[in-house]
Amino acid sequence: MEYEFFQLDNGIRCVFARVKSPVLYCGLTIGAGTRDEALREHGMAHFIEHLLFKGTAKRRAYHINSLLDNVGGELNAYTTKEETVVHAVSLKGDYAKAADLIADVTFGSQFAERDIEIERGVIVDEINSYRDTPSELIYDDFEDMLFEGSSLGRNILGTPKSISRFATADFRRFVESRYVTDRMVFSVVGNISSARFRQVAEEKFGAIPARRSDYVRTQVASYSPGCRELSKGTYQSHCIIGGRACSAMSPERTAVSLMINVLGGPSAGSRLNIALRERNGLCYTVEAGFTAYCDTGMATVYFGCDRDNLERCISLAETEIARMKEEPLSPRALAIAKRQLLGQISVASDNSESVMLSAGKSMLLYGDVEPYESLKARVDAVSAEDICMAAQRVFDSDGLSCLVYR
Repeated sequence: MEYEFFQLDNGIRCVFARVKSPVLYCGLTIGAGTRDEALREHGMAHFIEHLLFKGTAKRRAYHINSLLDNVGGELNAYTTKEETVVHAVSLKGDYAKAADLIADVTFGSQFAERDIEIERGVIVDEINSYRDTPSELIYDDFEDMLFEGSSLGRNILGTPKSISRFATADFRRFVESRYVTDRMVFSVVGNISSARFRQVAEEKFGAIPARRSDYVRTQVASYSPGCRELSKGTYQSHCIIGGRACSAMSPERTAVSLMINVLGGPSAGSRLNIALRERNGLCYTVEAGFTAYCDTGMATVYFGCDRDNLERCISLAETEIARMKEEPLSPRALAIAKRQLLGQISVASDNSESVMLSAGKSMLLYGDVEPYESLKARVDAVSAEDICMAAQRVFDSDGLSCLVYR
């Protein structure tokens, strides 16, 4: 897939890929997320994401929600630790409407007190709903262990107490200081011409005043590994084992990605799935994950199981981790691992929305979108010894933490 790039005078970067489809995807990726909040602002980035849909200087909430809905499209948004993304899907003929709506809610939202009060209750309900999902909640608690003392360790939603304090002025101040144009990327994937892509991008985003900031993210706090058990009163026990890993900027990230995929990726043939589920029938869900941030990362092994099987599952998981550290993959297994990862990437690339979102994040992080040929070359260059070394660093016994819900 070929990409076209250009930058508006205000600093917003734009990226476009043409595909043959009547459906068009576009989004604005903003380099501001949970880790960019001060302690008193915990949950603000996510709260703002909600409020973007509640009304602007020229549109009421009903008009925001119905503009694309009425023509079969959709406007949506999400918040991560490092980004806020506002994105839309529409027919290609409605590209200008979609781009205009994204620009309007991002730069024209009013943050009215009445809307804040209504949405505060919605978010408290979202927080409480999340607490009822231990398989998701445990990741937040584990990340708080790994990055304790840093904003990166705090959950995205905030707490009922933290979000109870926010008012209009707080949201406007956060947007003014964090929604800066030189940390924004507008990405588009659809069957339109290059000229049309540029015309609409310039028309809808070019007049936005340049807003730049000298804000620098604070480094994460030092890490002290540990083990914790929390009583949650759930039927199952849930367990995460893991530690800090390399960042999205590290050359080692390719070897770590391969290692994690072999250990516990989505394939039914992953080592953890075979050891815990297929051979022994001890759990329904077992997986390994690698999350890379701009300056750090984390690697995890997670499973949920019957309480009586917890210790055995931990032992089996530790055995598979040790194998990754000590036994290099055979040439055949290494070749399969590489084809598998590249295949997963290719399948994901067949989803135009995924491509659009990925392009926005890539431009934000790297200032470019890596061609598939370059990505394949990086994967092909990884050796069995590289994977072992990645496992040894990521799962170093002196750096591992463990969290258990009983």
